[in-house]
Amino acid sequence: MSTPVRIQRRRTKGWTLAGAADLYRGGMIVDRSSRYGNPCKVTLMQEMGYEDPHAAAAANYRTWLAGNRSDAPTDEGDQQRERILAGLERLRGKDLACPCPLDRACHADYLLRLANMPPADLASWVNQVRARVDRQRIRDGEPPMYAHEEAPR
Repeated sequence: MSTPVRIQRRRTKGWTLAGAADLYRGGMIVDRSSRYGNPCKVTLMQEMGYEDPHAAAAANYRTWLAGNRSDAPTDEGDQQRERILAGLERLRGKDLACPCPLDRACHADYLLRLANMPPADLASWVNQVRARVDRQRIRDGEPPMYAHEEAPR
């Protein structure tokens, strides 16, 4: 069986995910209409003057998904990240569809790599991200999302 790939989602008449994805693997849409979408918009990166706004948006997604709260230090951002983390296993072995051109950087490339890690490695990575988020929340005076507070000694 071949390795899952990123495919370009199209909104043209007749295009279907079932027709574009590998017949046996199947596919998942990971654009903003799904739980896996990149909250960082390419147009915002263009407005900010990035030379390669696709690469900047993909890099921002990698950093954010890995637990960095600097661009989105909100409960909503943390909950969105958690929805993605909790659903990564559903992407394992599937082709991923996003509207980004295939010759440009895309957050789906990162999702492909994560989802197809060995299960124990993925679970370890997710736990590290959750711990990182909790440390930042505590540092910022917010309650942790995942950890239970220890009893005072």
